[in-house]
Amino acid sequence: MRSFQLHGHGLDQLKLTQQPVPQPGPHEVLVRLEAASLNYRDVMLVNGPFYREIPMPLVPVADGAGIVQEVGKAVTRFKPGDRVTTLFKSRWLAGSMRPEWEGAEFGGPLDGVMREFGAFDAYSLVRAPSHLNSLQAATLPIAALTAWQALEQARITNGQTVLLLGTGGVSIFALQFAKLRGAKVILLSSSDEKLARGKALGADLGINYTKTPQWGAAVREATRNIGVDAVIETVGGSSFAQSIEAVRMHGFVGVVGFLGGFDTQLQLAPVVLKRLRVQGISVASLEQHERMLDAIETARLEPVLDQVFGFEQLPAAFEHVQAGRHFGKIGIDFAL
Repeated sequence: MRSFQLHGHGLDQLKLTQQPVPQPGPHEVLVRLEAASLNYRDVMLVNGPFYREIPMPLVPVADGAGIVQEVGKAVTRFKPGDRVTTLFKSRWLAGSMRPEWEGAEFGGPLDGVMREFGAFDAYSLVRAPSHLNSLQAATLPIAALTAWQALEQARITNGQTVLLLGTGGVSIFALQFAKLRGAKVILLSSSDEKLARGKALGADLGINYTKTPQWGAAVREATRNIGVDAVIETVGGSSFAQSIEAVRMHGFVGVVGFLGGFDTQLQLAPVVLKRLRVQGISVASLEQHERMLDAIETARLEPVLDQVFGFEQLPAAFEHVQAGRHFGKIGIDFAL
């Protein structure tokens, strides 16, 4: 079978190889992978250094989808022909995350999905929504679940307002989920064209942060000087102070990314005086993933795919994500 392996840091270390098709153990499921999608995490891992030690060589990319080919004798969750996706935190089934469950993530430290077949533990897979194809379903494990969990933790409901930073996969899923909940959405981007696309998806207000660098104040002005109920903070260091400015009293800031850096100077006075909840979010459990799938199927929600690359075009797909030009998700179609 075709497989990509990462032998070191850098796109020049991605090597297309031939590997044997794995055989599933008693608790495993053999999946013929049909599609993958890229996350910024995958880019960080390829470029290195990452936030933990990653063994090399490694099959890259965390999120994939395909069709069950064979199941181990102890497996009851799936049968041949079922359509599935990976579950990123593959040991986190329910409840709160535990330290001993760390390190079981596809695309590093575990081998990822850029291979034509994979043998996976049955509880590290999730059913794919019935109305989505594999390319669409492959966008869900990290980006969609992170957006879903952020809105769950923020307890967003009808009539509230959410601020989204940028138009990457997490932000666009958060836009779609927020509108399902009846919330208003303010969207930030450096591109008027992307803001127009966001409004077509239901965003109520778009702010170009290059034209309005003090966007925190602009958000407050747009909300009658009250502020938004929640900020889904995908940028991190460089934007955090303005996110604190933009949120209302008793508001929520969900920290899900660090595109703008890991470090920030946090002014504690507004955090205390506004009685804010600031929470780090890194995907969620299998239980939450299945709740999200029910909502996606009920609403017939379809992920937003910006561009689709072929299997052997993986390096070009990484370059596209690094350039930051995408709106929504980047897909990899194994049939191309």
